[in-house]
Amino acid sequence: MQEAAPKRKVYIEKQLFERIRFGDQDAFRELYELAYTPLYAFLLSYTLNREDAQDLLQDTFIQILKKCDLYQDQGNPMAWMMKIAKNLFLSKCRKERLENLNYEDVENELGFEDMTNVDNRMILEKMFEILPMEDRNLIIMHDISGLKHKEIAEILGMPLGTVLARYHRGIRKLQKEFSERRPV
Repeated sequence: MQEAAPKRKVYIEKQLFERIRFGDQDAFRELYELAYTPLYAFLLSYTLNREDAQDLLQDTFIQILKKCDLYQDQGNPMAWMMKIAKNLFLSKCRKERLENLNYEDVENELGFEDMTNVDNRMILEKMFEILPMEDRNLIIMHDISGLKHKEIAEILGMPLGTVLARYHRGIRKLQKEFSERRPV
């Protein structure tokens, strides 16, 4: 198996929120460009539908723009934005039931459509096939969005130990699946 790509940590300057609060459009554009991919991956892992994820992403950025004055410099700004996204998703869920997704839609939306690494494609496929949504979301938040387990616990309102246990359980399930398939 080839080495996994390094985690991409999104760094967002906390001063961006102050600049946005005072109407700086360039600051909002910068925030959008930095946060688009991790927020979209996060929402897609919940909605399991690219159109719903795009709608929620747009709503998330509108809320961020409206509530930037509420941001307090206490940790990772991405965690605060993901909490907004999650709350919007939960509101949407209260209104309607969501259908299951074909993993290929997620693969394409996250930019994996031209992926040549067969191992990575298989992992992504298996992740959507065998993992429950909660475990899948933790892996996406940690490995794609680069959030720390503590930040994920805050976003999801879970104890850190639960986040760690679910994350490692999901990784072990994937490892077990691939070790069973590999010829000896």
